[in-house]
Amino acid sequence: MATKLVTVFGATGAQGGSVVQALLRDKSGTFKVRGITRNPTSEAAKALSASGVEVVKADGLNKGELVSAFKGSWAVFANVNSDDPCINQKDGPSETDMGKIIIDAAVEAEVRHFVFSGMASASETTKGAVPNRAFDEKHAIGQYGRSKPFASFVDASPGWYMETFLWRDLAPIFGGWPFNPDEEGHMTFTCPRWGGPNDEVPFTAIAADYGDIVHGILLAPEKYNGRLIQSISQSRSLESVIPDYQTATGKQARFRFMKTWEELETYGVTGLITVQRMFGFCQHSGGLYYGVPNDTAPAAELKAAAAAAQGKTGDDAKLMTLERFFKQHLA
Repeated sequence: MATKLVTVFGATGAQGGSVVQALLRDKSGTFKVRGITRNPTSEAAKALSASGVEVVKADGLNKGELVSAFKGSWAVFANVNSDDPCINQKDGPSETDMGKIIIDAAVEAEVRHFVFSGMASASETTKGAVPNRAFDEKHAIGQYGRSKPFASFVDASPGWYMETFLWRDLAPIFGGWPFNPDEEGHMTFTCPRWGGPNDEVPFTAIAADYGDIVHGILLAPEKYNGRLIQSISQSRSLESVIPDYQTATGKQARFRFMKTWEELETYGVTGLITVQRMFGFCQHSGGLYYGVPNDTAPAAELKAAAAAAQGKTGDDAKLMTLERFFKQHLA
């Protein structure tokens, strides 16, 4: 069987790294993996190389380097980091500019299949009331990719990272939860409302599930051509995070809603402004992060296909739940 080369742009990041590991677990020997990085001498890049990944150097704003990096690739996965200091600066290239350069390079390199970490447009979802630059630019990149002559172009769109509950630097914006008790001594998850009848959030376990979902797409890419796949592990209400946490850890906690989404502190950080406005457009749209209701069925189908290809069984073959995630990482 001829191998299919999949090149991952952003291979040392959370999403790209998850995709790389999922493809390396494929038991069939179908896939060969190439990883693109700006710095092949970094420890993360060296670890990829040691795991059997072909590591190449390329910059997302250098089309010539990207064409060379994509040569011979059957498929490309790409995630553009909205917080990359090389983009979205005054008078400089935007995230959309970088995305278009990556896509044009893949076309020139004659890549057949392209999976992009895209988003629904906040501006379209809210009819312009609550735009969100990161979401809107990722949506624009996805639309641009669909206009190109790929055999398939698919958006694999992640939800709220479960992993953010492990990032201590984020704890202060959520009332200290789940690391620092509040002034009354309680572990309190403080958060704006999500929107909709149940404040139901699309959560994604990036390490456990996201790469498997992309792997599932690459097992039959034409089947998913033109679609935005809700790459989510569990659709769960904000308030239910607390009993899931308590069941998993045996620790007491409580939940409080902020009065408004603007109350979420951003400290002027671009990434946190994106998060704040995410709550804003979801509240405005009735919880429609994807512009439509949450649907875990496509992700479950793709997870199952990838699990079969990787030889996973039991819980490992199923989408992650918050309770299992908390048990693994915070118990």
